[in-house]
Amino acid sequence: MRVNNIQFFSNMANVLSLLFIPVFAASLGASYIDIGFIVGIYSATTLLSSFIFGRLADLYHLRTVLLGGFGFAIASFLLQAFATDPSTLMLARALAGFSVGIHPGALIAYVHYQKQSLGRFISLGSLGWMAGFLVAGLIGVRMDLLFIFSSLCYAFCFLQAFMLKDIKKPKLSDSYFSLNTLLKNSGVYFSLFLRHTGAVGIWTIFPLYLKELGASAFWIGVIYAINPAVQFLIMRMLDPFENEKLIRAGYLLSEVGFISFFFAPSYLYVIPGMFVIACSWSFLYVGSTRRVVELNPDKATAAGLINSMIGAAGVAGALFGGVLSQFFGVRAAILGAAVFSISGFLLYKTLEKAAGMRGH
Repeated sequence: MRVNNIQFFSNMANVLSLLFIPVFAASLGASYIDIGFIVGIYSATTLLSSFIFGRLADLYHLRTVLLGGFGFAIASFLLQAFATDPSTLMLARALAGFSVGIHPGALIAYVHYQKQSLGRFISLGSLGWMAGFLVAGLIGVRMDLLFIFSSLCYAFCFLQAFMLKDIKKPKLSDSYFSLNTLLKNSGVYFSLFLRHTGAVGIWTIFPLYLKELGASAFWIGVIYAINPAVQFLIMRMLDPFENEKLIRAGYLLSEVGFISFFFAPSYLYVIPGMFVIACSWSFLYVGSTRRVVELNPDKATAAGLINSMIGAAGVAGALFGGVLSQFFGVRAAILGAAVFSISGFLLYKTLEKAAGMRGH
Protein backbone atom coordinates (compact mmCIF):
# COMPACT_ATOMS: atom_id res chain seq x y z
CA MET A 1 0.00 0.00 0.00
CA ARG A 2 2.81 2.44 0.86
CA VAL A 3 4.61 1.94 -2.47
CA ASN A 4 1.28 2.59 -4.23
CA ASN A 5 0.90 5.85 -2.30
CA ILE A 6 4.44 6.84 -3.26
CA GLN A 7 3.81 6.11 -6.93
CA PHE A 8 0.61 8.17 -6.93
CA PHE A 9 1.83 11.22 -5.00
CA SER A 10 5.29 11.46 -6.58
CA ASN A 11 3.77 11.53 -10.06
CA MET A 12 1.13 14.02 -8.93
CA ALA A 13 3.91 16.25 -7.57
CA ASN A 14 5.78 16.13 -10.89
CA VAL A 15 2.73 17.14 -12.89
CA LEU A 16 1.75 20.01 -10.59
CA SER A 17 5.13 21.57 -11.34
CA LEU A 18 5.09 20.61 -15.01
CA LEU A 19 1.86 21.57 -16.75
CA PHE A 20 2.19 25.34 -16.82
CA ILE A 21 5.99 25.62 -16.98
CA PRO A 22 5.84 26.78 -20.65
CA VAL A 23 3.22 29.41 -19.80
CA PHE A 24 5.11 30.48 -16.65
CA ALA A 25 8.39 30.68 -18.56
CA ALA A 26 6.77 32.81 -21.26
CA SER A 27 5.46 35.17 -18.55
CA LEU A 28 9.06 35.59 -17.36
CA GLY A 29 10.12 36.65 -20.85
CA ALA A 30 11.26 33.31 -22.28
CA SER A 31 11.16 32.68 -26.05
CA TYR A 32 10.16 29.34 -27.58
CA ILE A 33 13.83 28.39 -27.72
CA ASP A 34 14.28 29.40 -24.07
CA ILE A 35 11.27 27.26 -23.17
CA GLY A 36 12.86 24.35 -25.01
CA PHE A 37 16.01 24.72 -22.89
CA ILE A 38 14.02 25.08 -19.65
CA VAL A 39 12.03 21.93 -20.36
CA GLY A 40 15.12 20.14 -21.68
CA ILE A 41 17.37 20.80 -18.67
CA TYR A 42 14.81 19.12 -16.42
CA SER A 43 14.95 16.00 -18.56
CA ALA A 44 18.75 16.14 -18.88
CA THR A 45 19.27 16.00 -15.14
CA THR A 46 16.58 13.31 -14.82
CA LEU A 47 18.55 11.25 -17.35
CA LEU A 48 21.76 11.64 -15.36
CA SER A 49 20.33 10.77 -11.95
CA SER A 50 18.26 7.85 -13.32
CA PHE A 51 21.40 6.17 -14.60
CA ILE A 52 23.45 6.84 -11.46
CA PHE A 53 20.86 5.92 -8.87
CA GLY A 54 19.33 3.01 -10.77
CA ARG A 55 22.71 1.28 -10.51
CA LEU A 56 23.22 2.37 -6.90
CA ALA A 57 19.85 0.87 -6.01
CA ASP A 58 21.00 -2.48 -7.41
CA LEU A 59 24.25 -2.35 -5.45
CA TYR A 60 22.94 -0.96 -2.15
CA HIS A 61 19.68 -0.61 -0.18
CA LEU A 62 16.54 0.33 -2.12
CA ARG A 63 15.00 2.11 0.87
CA THR A 64 18.06 4.34 1.33
CA VAL A 65 17.91 5.48 -2.30
CA LEU A 66 14.20 6.22 -1.97
CA LEU A 67 14.65 8.31 1.17
CA GLY A 68 17.53 10.29 -0.33
CA GLY A 69 15.56 11.00 -3.50
CA PHE A 70 12.43 12.17 -1.74
CA GLY A 71 14.39 14.33 0.71
CA PHE A 72 16.13 16.10 -2.16
CA ALA A 73 12.82 16.49 -4.04
CA ILE A 74 11.16 18.24 -1.09
CA ALA A 75 13.77 21.02 -1.20
CA SER A 76 14.27 21.24 -4.98
CA PHE A 77 10.57 21.47 -5.86
CA LEU A 78 10.02 24.20 -3.29
CA LEU A 79 13.01 26.12 -4.66
CA GLN A 80 11.15 26.61 -7.96
CA ALA A 81 8.83 29.10 -6.24
CA PHE A 82 11.73 31.57 -6.03
CA ALA A 83 12.43 31.72 -9.80
CA THR A 84 12.24 35.30 -11.11
CA ASP A 85 13.52 35.02 -14.70
CA PRO A 86 14.23 32.32 -17.33
CA SER A 87 17.75 31.69 -15.98
CA THR A 88 16.73 31.05 -12.38
CA LEU A 89 13.78 28.97 -13.55
CA MET A 90 16.17 26.85 -15.63
CA LEU A 91 18.41 26.27 -12.61
CA ALA A 92 15.47 25.34 -10.40
CA ARG A 93 14.11 22.94 -13.01
CA ALA A 94 17.57 21.33 -13.32
CA LEU A 95 17.61 20.55 -9.60
CA ALA A 96 14.00 19.33 -9.67
CA GLY A 97 14.76 17.04 -12.61
CA PHE A 98 17.76 15.53 -10.85
CA SER A 99 15.64 14.76 -7.79
CA VAL A 100 12.94 13.13 -9.93
CA GLY A 101 15.38 10.64 -11.46
CA ILE A 102 16.63 9.24 -8.16
CA HIS A 103 13.74 7.04 -7.04
CA PRO A 104 11.94 5.38 -10.04
CA GLY A 105 14.43 2.55 -10.66
CA ALA A 106 14.55 1.63 -6.98
CA LEU A 107 10.77 1.80 -6.71
CA ILE A 108 10.19 -0.45 -9.75
CA ALA A 109 12.73 -2.95 -8.40
CA TYR A 110 11.05 -2.91 -4.98
CA VAL A 111 7.68 -3.72 -6.54
CA HIS A 112 9.18 -6.48 -8.71
CA TYR A 113 10.86 -8.17 -5.75
CA GLN A 114 7.55 -7.98 -3.88
CA LYS A 115 6.03 -9.89 -6.83
CA GLN A 116 3.37 -7.26 -7.53
CA SER A 117 1.92 -6.52 -10.97
CA LEU A 118 4.09 -3.91 -12.67
CA GLY A 119 1.25 -2.87 -14.97
CA ARG A 120 -1.07 -2.14 -12.07
CA PHE A 121 1.69 -0.36 -10.15
CA ILE A 122 2.67 1.82 -13.12
CA SER A 123 -1.00 2.68 -13.68
CA LEU A 124 -1.07 4.45 -10.31
CA GLY A 125 1.53 6.85 -11.67
CA SER A 126 -0.88 7.69 -14.46
CA LEU A 127 -3.60 8.23 -11.88
CA GLY A 128 -1.26 10.65 -10.13
CA TRP A 129 -0.70 12.48 -13.41
CA MET A 130 -4.45 12.75 -13.94
CA ALA A 131 -4.96 14.17 -10.44
CA GLY A 132 -2.07 16.57 -10.94
CA PHE A 133 -3.44 17.87 -14.24
CA LEU A 134 -6.89 18.41 -12.77
CA VAL A 135 -5.60 20.16 -9.66
CA ALA A 136 -3.24 22.31 -11.75
CA GLY A 137 -6.10 23.20 -14.08
CA LEU A 138 -8.25 24.26 -11.12
CA ILE A 139 -5.47 26.31 -9.48
CA GLY A 140 -4.37 27.86 -12.78
CA VAL A 141 -1.06 29.63 -13.31
CA ARG A 142 -0.47 30.24 -9.59
CA MET A 143 2.97 28.71 -9.75
CA ASP A 144 3.90 29.49 -6.15
CA LEU A 145 0.97 27.39 -4.91
CA LEU A 146 1.70 24.61 -7.39
CA PHE A 147 5.37 24.39 -6.35
CA ILE A 148 4.51 24.36 -2.64
CA PHE A 149 1.89 21.65 -3.18
CA SER A 150 4.44 19.58 -5.13
CA SER A 151 6.93 19.84 -2.28
CA LEU A 152 4.28 18.72 0.23
CA CYS A 153 3.45 15.69 -1.93
CA TYR A 154 7.10 14.66 -1.83
CA ALA A 155 7.17 15.17 1.94
CA PHE A 156 4.34 12.63 2.16
CA CYS A 157 6.32 10.25 -0.09
CA PHE A 158 9.32 10.59 2.24
CA LEU A 159 7.18 9.60 5.24
CA GLN A 160 5.76 6.61 3.37
CA ALA A 161 9.24 5.46 2.30
CA PHE A 162 10.51 5.87 5.87
CA MET A 163 7.96 3.26 6.98
CA LEU A 164 8.93 0.74 4.28
CA LYS A 165 10.88 -2.37 5.20
CA ASP A 166 14.06 -2.95 3.25
CA ILE A 167 14.10 -6.17 1.25
CA LYS A 168 16.74 -8.74 0.37
CA LYS A 169 17.79 -8.88 -3.25
CA PRO A 170 20.37 -10.83 -5.26
CA LYS A 171 23.95 -9.58 -5.01
CA LEU A 172 25.38 -8.15 -8.21
CA SER A 173 28.89 -7.49 -9.42
CA ASP A 174 30.40 -4.26 -8.14
CA SER A 175 31.07 -3.19 -11.73
CA TYR A 176 29.42 0.23 -11.89
CA PHE A 177 29.75 1.90 -15.28
CA SER A 178 28.64 -1.07 -17.32
CA LEU A 179 26.86 -0.56 -20.62
CA ASN A 180 25.97 -4.24 -21.03
CA THR A 181 22.34 -3.80 -19.98
CA LEU A 182 21.89 -0.83 -22.30
CA LEU A 183 23.44 -2.55 -25.31
CA LYS A 184 21.72 -5.89 -24.72
CA ASN A 185 18.32 -4.17 -24.76
CA SER A 186 19.14 -1.51 -27.35
CA GLY A 187 16.05 -2.30 -29.41
CA VAL A 188 13.78 -1.36 -26.53
CA TYR A 189 15.76 1.62 -25.22
CA PHE A 190 16.76 3.47 -28.39
CA SER A 191 13.41 3.02 -30.12
CA LEU A 192 11.62 4.32 -27.03
CA PHE A 193 13.98 7.29 -27.08
CA LEU A 194 12.98 8.18 -30.65
CA ARG A 195 9.25 7.94 -30.05
CA HIS A 196 9.38 9.92 -26.83
CA THR A 197 11.56 12.59 -28.42
CA GLY A 198 8.70 13.31 -30.79
CA ALA A 199 6.16 13.26 -27.98
CA VAL A 200 8.13 15.71 -25.84
CA GLY A 201 8.49 17.95 -28.89
CA ILE A 202 4.71 18.28 -28.75
CA TRP A 203 4.29 18.49 -24.97
CA THR A 204 6.91 21.26 -24.75
CA ILE A 205 4.64 23.70 -26.54
CA PHE A 206 1.26 21.95 -26.23
CA PRO A 207 -0.26 24.25 -23.56
CA LEU A 208 0.51 27.21 -25.83
CA TYR A 209 -0.95 25.33 -28.82
CA LEU A 210 -4.15 24.62 -26.87
CA LYS A 211 -4.39 28.29 -25.92
CA GLU A 212 -4.13 29.18 -29.62
CA LEU A 213 -7.01 26.76 -30.28
CA GLY A 214 -9.15 28.57 -27.69
CA ALA A 215 -8.65 26.48 -24.53
CA SER A 216 -8.78 28.11 -21.09
CA ALA A 217 -6.47 27.04 -18.24
CA PHE A 218 -9.24 24.78 -16.95
CA TRP A 219 -9.70 23.07 -20.31
CA ILE A 220 -5.94 22.64 -20.69
CA GLY A 221 -5.95 20.79 -17.37
CA VAL A 222 -8.93 18.66 -18.40
CA ILE A 223 -7.42 17.74 -21.79
CA TYR A 224 -4.12 16.82 -20.19
CA ALA A 225 -5.95 14.75 -17.54
CA ILE A 226 -7.59 12.55 -20.20
CA ASN A 227 -4.25 10.99 -21.12
CA PRO A 228 -3.29 9.62 -17.67
CA ALA A 229 -6.92 8.79 -16.78
CA VAL A 230 -7.14 6.45 -19.76
CA GLN A 231 -3.64 5.13 -19.04
CA PHE A 232 -4.71 4.20 -15.52
CA LEU A 233 -7.59 2.11 -16.85
CA ILE A 234 -5.65 0.50 -19.71
CA MET A 235 -2.44 -0.34 -17.82
CA ARG A 236 -4.35 -2.35 -15.22
CA MET A 237 -5.62 -4.72 -17.93
CA LEU A 238 -2.32 -5.50 -19.68
CA ASP A 239 -1.05 -8.44 -17.60
CA PRO A 240 -2.36 -11.12 -20.04
CA PHE A 241 -0.74 -9.53 -23.13
CA GLU A 242 2.70 -10.31 -24.55
CA ASN A 243 5.29 -7.55 -24.22
CA GLU A 244 6.25 -7.74 -27.89
CA LYS A 245 2.68 -7.15 -29.10
CA LEU A 246 2.20 -4.27 -26.67
CA ILE A 247 5.38 -2.54 -27.83
CA ARG A 248 4.55 -2.78 -31.54
CA ALA A 249 0.97 -1.58 -31.00
CA GLY A 250 2.28 1.33 -28.94
CA TYR A 251 4.39 2.67 -31.79
CA LEU A 252 1.67 2.39 -34.40
CA LEU A 253 -1.01 4.04 -32.24
CA SER A 254 1.41 6.88 -31.44
CA GLU A 255 1.58 7.66 -35.12
CA VAL A 256 -2.22 7.88 -35.40
CA GLY A 257 -2.58 10.05 -32.30
CA PHE A 258 0.11 12.58 -33.24
CA ILE A 259 -1.25 13.06 -36.76
CA SER A 260 -4.72 13.71 -35.33
CA PHE A 261 -3.32 16.67 -33.33
CA PHE A 262 -2.00 18.21 -36.54
CA PHE A 263 -5.48 18.47 -38.09
CA ALA A 264 -7.38 19.69 -34.99
CA PRO A 265 -9.35 22.89 -35.84
CA SER A 266 -10.13 23.64 -32.15
CA TYR A 267 -9.13 22.35 -28.73
CA LEU A 268 -12.12 20.01 -28.48
CA TYR A 269 -10.91 18.08 -31.52
CA VAL A 270 -7.69 17.25 -29.64
CA ILE A 271 -9.61 15.05 -27.18
CA PRO A 272 -9.97 11.90 -29.39
CA GLY A 273 -6.24 12.00 -30.10
CA MET A 274 -5.51 12.12 -26.37
CA PHE A 275 -7.40 8.83 -25.96
CA VAL A 276 -5.29 7.23 -28.71
CA ILE A 277 -2.03 8.57 -27.27
CA ALA A 278 -3.02 7.29 -23.82
CA CYS A 279 -3.46 3.78 -25.20
CA SER A 280 -0.21 3.98 -27.17
CA TRP A 281 1.90 5.02 -24.17
CA SER A 282 0.22 2.46 -21.91
CA PHE A 283 1.15 -0.34 -24.31
CA LEU A 284 4.64 0.96 -24.97
CA TYR A 285 5.68 1.85 -21.42
CA VAL A 286 4.30 -1.24 -19.69
CA GLY A 287 5.53 -3.59 -22.43
CA SER A 288 9.02 -2.06 -22.50
CA THR A 289 9.41 -1.89 -18.70
CA ARG A 290 8.19 -5.43 -18.14
CA ARG A 291 10.46 -6.75 -20.86
CA VAL A 292 13.71 -5.27 -19.54
CA VAL A 293 12.90 -6.04 -15.88
CA GLU A 294 11.98 -9.65 -16.61
CA LEU A 295 15.00 -10.35 -18.83
CA ASN A 296 17.78 -8.68 -16.78
CA PRO A 297 19.20 -9.57 -13.35
CA ASP A 298 19.96 -5.90 -12.50
CA LYS A 299 16.32 -4.90 -12.15
CA ALA A 300 16.73 -1.32 -10.88
CA THR A 301 19.38 -0.56 -13.52
CA ALA A 302 17.17 -1.90 -16.33
CA ALA A 303 14.15 0.07 -15.07
CA GLY A 304 16.30 3.14 -14.43
CA LEU A 305 17.52 3.06 -18.03
CA ILE A 306 13.91 3.28 -19.22
CA ASN A 307 13.66 6.47 -17.19
CA SER A 308 17.02 7.59 -18.59
CA MET A 309 15.74 7.17 -22.15
CA ILE A 310 12.68 9.20 -21.22
CA GLY A 311 15.01 11.84 -19.78
CA ALA A 312 17.24 11.85 -22.85
CA ALA A 313 14.18 12.17 -25.06
CA GLY A 314 13.04 15.01 -22.85
CA VAL A 315 16.22 16.92 -23.67
CA ALA A 316 16.19 16.23 -27.40
CA GLY A 317 12.43 16.62 -27.70
CA ALA A 318 12.28 19.90 -25.81
CA LEU A 319 14.97 21.44 -28.02
CA PHE A 320 13.40 19.92 -31.13
CA GLY A 321 9.93 21.21 -30.26
CA GLY A 322 11.14 24.65 -29.18
CA VAL A 323 13.34 25.29 -32.23
CA LEU A 324 10.87 23.88 -34.77
CA SER A 325 7.99 25.88 -33.28
CA GLN A 326 10.07 29.06 -33.20
CA PHE A 327 10.94 28.94 -36.89
CA PHE A 328 8.18 26.90 -38.55
CA GLY A 329 5.19 27.02 -36.18
CA VAL A 330 3.71 24.63 -33.63
CA ARG A 331 2.13 22.30 -36.19
CA ALA A 332 5.57 21.57 -37.63
CA ALA A 333 6.63 20.13 -34.26
CA ILE A 334 3.50 17.96 -34.21
CA LEU A 335 4.22 16.62 -37.70
CA GLY A 336 7.81 15.96 -36.65
CA ALA A 337 6.58 13.87 -33.74
CA ALA A 338 4.74 11.57 -36.13
CA VAL A 339 7.97 11.09 -38.12
CA PHE A 340 9.90 10.27 -34.93
CA SER A 341 7.26 7.74 -33.90
CA ILE A 342 7.35 5.72 -37.11
CA SER A 343 11.15 5.92 -37.06
CA GLY A 344 11.12 4.41 -33.57
CA PHE A 345 8.96 1.55 -34.78
CA LEU A 346 11.27 0.81 -37.71
CA LEU A 347 14.35 1.00 -35.49
CA TYR A 348 12.76 -1.39 -32.99
CA LYS A 349 12.03 -3.96 -35.68
CA THR A 350 15.56 -3.64 -37.09
CA LEU A 351 17.42 -3.92 -33.77
CA GLU A 352 15.25 -6.76 -32.47
CA LYS A 353 15.76 -8.69 -35.70
CA ALA A 354 19.53 -8.17 -35.42
CA ALA A 355 19.45 -9.31 -31.77
CA GLY A 356 17.52 -12.43 -32.77
CA MET A 357 20.08 -13.29 -35.44
CA ARG A 358 22.92 -12.89 -32.90
CA GLY A 359 21.02 -15.17 -30.53
CA HIS A 360 21.00 -17.93 -33.15
